[in-house]
Amino acid sequence: MKLFMKLKNSVFFLFIFSVGIQGLYAFDSAVIKEVKEKGKIYHRLDKENSSRYLLPETEFSELTDNHAFGEYSDKVGYAAEALYYVKKSVLVENSSRADKENVDTSIEAVSKIVRSISKMKGMEYYSNTRKRWDILYKESYRIENPDLKEPVPDLIEGSSDGKTLYAYQVEHTFGGGIYKIQYNENSKMVVMKMENLSALSYGIIKAVEPGKLRIAINIIDDGDGYFVYIGICADTIKLSVFEKKMNKSFQSRLDAIFKWITLQF
Repeated sequence: MKLFMKLKNSVFFLFIFSVGIQGLYAFDSAVIKEVKEKGKIYHRLDKENSSRYLLPETEFSELTDNHAFGEYSDKVGYAAEALYYVKKSVLVENSSRADKENVDTSIEAVSKIVRSISKMKGMEYYSNTRKRWDILYKESYRIENPDLKEPVPDLIEGSSDGKTLYAYQVEHTFGGGIYKIQYNENSKMVVMKMENLSALSYGIIKAVEPGKLRIAINIIDDGDGYFVYIGICADTIKLSVFEKKMNKSFQSRLDAIFKWITLQF
């Protein structure tokens, strides 16, 4: 009888554990399987399908969704989500460090990476228009508050949970802009939420009003690797001559952010 109860409890524990794993990482186990096989799944939100089916189901799901898509409608210029998966062994292999055995792939390392705003300078993205790699951020550094543009050192010590930082970045498409970046963190994941505080311009045209470009990033440790979810919503001007080019720029930005994160270990 005691043995039966032990077995029964073990089965129950394994059931809860497996359900927890599936619930932790994505709404659908098929999505987990697909992204682990392909490395990336991309979904553009539109009038026919505005569901965020790639968003991992975690304690920060609602917060992530509200930040990126809280003001979403089919009238916005661009809204999309992408889910990536990368093994820790690949992070070690791609690290620029010579001593590969000492590469830190912990969630604490991830927390420091996403707060290393100055290291976003020089981030590359693939330009679909020019058919070549270009620099996404020509300048990037932390500022003390939105009213100051003087650079201050990155703030990477301790946990990122609950922290709010401000950044000044000069971006390839939109030029200089001020951003608010908020963080959440637990033992298995880090959340990074970005929002433009200044208007973003495309040449002489104001393309994005303050607060209308929102990006949410979830980086989730599954033991062997990381799921990286990026959601973006940009309420841009509706000018057909610019819209297609800007949308391509936003889509390339997703891959650029993921690539940048994976090359910082």
